[in-house]
Amino acid sequence: MLKLADYLDLSVPEARTQWRAVLSRGSSSGRNQVDYLPIETLICFGLGLITPPSASGVINLRSGDPRVQHFAQLFRRTQKSLAAKLANLDGRRPHSARYEKELWIALSGRENAYVELYTTILVSARELDPDEQIMPDFLGVGDNRFQVVTEAVDVSDEELARSVESDDIQQNDPLTELARIGTARIGQQQFARQVLENSDFACVFCGLSTKKHAIRSARMLIASHIKPWSDSTNRERLDTTNGLAACPTHDAAFENHLISLDRSGRIVRSAELQRAIAADPAWDNAFGSRTLASSLQLAESARPPGPSYVDWHWSLAQGGFEVIYD
Repeated sequence: MLKLADYLDLSVPEARTQWRAVLSRGSSSGRNQVDYLPIETLICFGLGLITPPSASGVINLRSGDPRVQHFAQLFRRTQKSLAAKLANLDGRRPHSARYEKELWIALSGRENAYVELYTTILVSARELDPDEQIMPDFLGVGDNRFQVVTEAVDVSDEELARSVESDDIQQNDPLTELARIGTARIGQQQFARQVLENSDFACVFCGLSTKKHAIRSARMLIASHIKPWSDSTNRERLDTTNGLAACPTHDAAFENHLISLDRSGRIVRSAELQRAIAADPAWDNAFGSRTLASSLQLAESARPPGPSYVDWHWSLAQGGFEVIYD
């Protein structure tokens, strides 16, 4: 019987052996499927990181996702089987093994233990298939996208824990609470990924992009909530139209209502900020027309911010905003 260590201590040679077992399988035979190997379970978890959660925050796999289809075919399993395995991990299914919930807690922790395991699986697959047909880098570890996403989350662990404690859950079960915190953390990573992808990994206010020059991110971009997470409902916390990607300077200015936007996407400056720009070259460099765009830097195909969130942010301005036409 598999143990927790079989997953968390997975080595490249072990993963390579498991890949060979997967690749030697015949076609699926209905209910008589072989047990999941650790690499399969860990890949199911990774697929959950890139699939948008439901409005209630449940982490699911979508059968129409080509990445889910790829691994279902590779594993000789149905897409529903992969989704059920993911549900076993987060404790939604009543007959999941105890170690599966513990695995979910370990993988969804802030220390990001999953990245090392994902890399182990990726490296072992590359040894067998240098052309990347077996294991595409769906998380984007190789081009730094995954790091950018995890660092872009604007919600602290303390806020996540408080939100879970306020829900009606089994407070006498510490594992259930920790699993719920992990689920909430993954939900915010998914939110961050979608917000960053919507802006092509660039600040919507000035266009600063880590992706364009393959620069490693140390919170150079933040997936910020327009209506703050603490003031939002559970649905609003995961709604990507309540998010904007911004560099730290412009994120802080937006959070403090020095800049805002109207429903058309035009960027507006507060009267207070205008005075600072006029009086100080440093403020002009950061927020003047040479740096701050006149409207949100989003492609035509991108999702615009939700009008209700834009109105909420505008309504909290102190002293009003002024539209500057460059």
